[in-house]
Amino acid sequence: MENADTTSPWHAGELALQRVVGVKHQMAQIGRKVMRPFLTPQLQHFFPQLPFVAAAAVDVDGWPWVTLLEGVPGFVHAPDESRLDLALTPAVDDPVTPLLTSGASLGLLGIELPTRRRNRVNGVLRGSAGRWQLEVVHAFGNCPQYIHDWSTMRSVQPQPGPVLTMREATLDQLSEPLLAHIDQALTAFVGSYAHTDQGAQVDASHRGGQPGFIRRQGNDLILPDFAGNQFFNTLGNVLASGRAALVIPDFANGNVLHLTGEARLVGEETAGARYPGAERYWCLTPRHIVWRPGALRWRSHAGAVAVEAEPHGPWQPLTLAKRQRVQVAAVVQETAEIRSFNLQSAQQEQVLAPFEAGQFITLHVPRLDGTAMVRSYTLSGDNQQAGYRISIKADGEGSRYLHSALQVGTELAVSMPTGSFTAGASGSERAHWVLLGGGIGITPILSLAHELTGAGRGPVTLIQSVRDVAEAPFGAEILDLEARGLRWQRHVTRTTTVFNGWMAGRVSLGQVFTDQVLSEVQLYLCGPAAFVERYHQEALELGLMPTQIHTEAFGPSALTQTYAVPVAEQAVVVSFANSNVVTHWQPGESLLETAEKAGLQPAYGCRSGSCGECASTLVQGEVTYPDGISAPEGEILLCSARPAAHSGRIAITLSNG
Repeated sequence: MENADTTSPWHAGELALQRVVGVKHQMAQIGRKVMRPFLTPQLQHFFPQLPFVAAAAVDVDGWPWVTLLEGVPGFVHAPDESRLDLALTPAVDDPVTPLLTSGASLGLLGIELPTRRRNRVNGVLRGSAGRWQLEVVHAFGNCPQYIHDWSTMRSVQPQPGPVLTMREATLDQLSEPLLAHIDQALTAFVGSYAHTDQGAQVDASHRGGQPGFIRRQGNDLILPDFAGNQFFNTLGNVLASGRAALVIPDFANGNVLHLTGEARLVGEETAGARYPGAERYWCLTPRHIVWRPGALRWRSHAGAVAVEAEPHGPWQPLTLAKRQRVQVAAVVQETAEIRSFNLQSAQQEQVLAPFEAGQFITLHVPRLDGTAMVRSYTLSGDNQQAGYRISIKADGEGSRYLHSALQVGTELAVSMPTGSFTAGASGSERAHWVLLGGGIGITPILSLAHELTGAGRGPVTLIQSVRDVAEAPFGAEILDLEARGLRWQRHVTRTTTVFNGWMAGRVSLGQVFTDQVLSEVQLYLCGPAAFVERYHQEALELGLMPTQIHTEAFGPSALTQTYAVPVAEQAVVVSFANSNVVTHWQPGESLLETAEKAGLQPAYGCRSGSCGECASTLVQGEVTYPDGISAPEGEILLCSARPAAHSGRIAITLSNG
């Protein structure tokens, strides 16, 4: 796991996933403390107590395998802090046995079932059959979660049945009893590896869940990944090598199933279902399979399902909002920070749903960990042209990721267009349309200008306000609209010099409305929240009615909001039932912000109550919304909901948790 170039204790795959979830710097500090190149006294005492350990190794073709190595407690011994001695001679039909050679990289996992303690040692094997030594490279503990109560284990004399070995096999070739073995599994162990500067880093890990937590999807196995220590050892290896192995034991009858194959991180749509409580998913496509009936020496019946696993599962069918598959057809650099992405249908002979100028779409962009980055962007193009155009300014981690991830040919899912920042929402067939956009807020304004200019619905004035001329996109496009009758004003706020048609200083709506009949004006404002608030207030002071002012702000909205039911004024206890998280909502924040503050990652899109991506289930309590926002029956919109006064405790089940 050591990265020699950066002195990080993690390899590139682990670092990539830690970066995705925003814990890279935190894990760098933690890793240096817990990833030790030696056995602590606690570990030296721990391993000799165990009746079995999980062990993973890699064969000459690069396929990882994982198994359970058994013996009388004490068969694993720690003579000092630098190594473990293993007195064992595993069965010849065990796929890991031929991989136990001097110099081989080995990953070892020990679980003490009565206490649920779990520790891992990765190292290099020395010695020969029956008298092995594992030279420690890394030793570290794992959290005691999702481990079922197998503490009443007893030793029996195994009576193995006929071994079945299948090379270049697929799941659909397995018999019903073997498929049932997968479907009924409570526990599995994972073997994985990554190539590092120090050679192959092999790892053995544990997975547990309700019966059926391993999902068969065609010839793939889908496994949920729950909240853990955020080391991402297993998933980082999967990302780095693209391969993994499973051993699925049945401690009741001693049957063992070994599988190895290609592995990858996937999202819910690929999984075909969701597992409540899972943070992400990974997929194993088995290529080689070994079935060893009755092979285990140590037997038990699970006394109880792990308390962490009880609230999670079972698999549930997806109830996804209707989405469209699109492909990036072109990328245009509008300014140094703004790129436009032209999207077309990814399915031949299908056209994208029509949209009204001013509407937005929600993007679901795959990330490295298989989850989707969900973001909403207004459509900036002409609604009379085929396809969609979105224009994104790189001013945050999410938008910068989209700049790098969205390349020509990239496929992604997007929602149907939605939103009420449209000319139709005004109720006016004819008006003086004043369209004011600040910075990247020009995007829906430009789309509205395309729709209204030359449409016979009254004069159209577009006002573009930027801090610097170099930040202004779409100049040539707006010039074309000006030639068709658009009135165009351009303001730059960080200069006193006037040039090339630009006016210095802030926009004055009083000057814009000079000689205008105010009752005929429909004003559309889009930009940063403070920008929108400024001109919303100025328009009211000039005499416009609230119904004549239409706003679309990004960033925390500064516009005064009223609630049908009063909002709580004191902190409120909030529990997220399927994530085992209890926290406090504080006045001034949304329940989405409460969840994020607690380390959760609910899905969201617009953060303004429009797209519905953050819809979750309210189990207990009462919430309230700003006027004009409502949630589907039985659900709440986390981004807009606040606890209602006198609600008491709030309990929520997250839709992606």
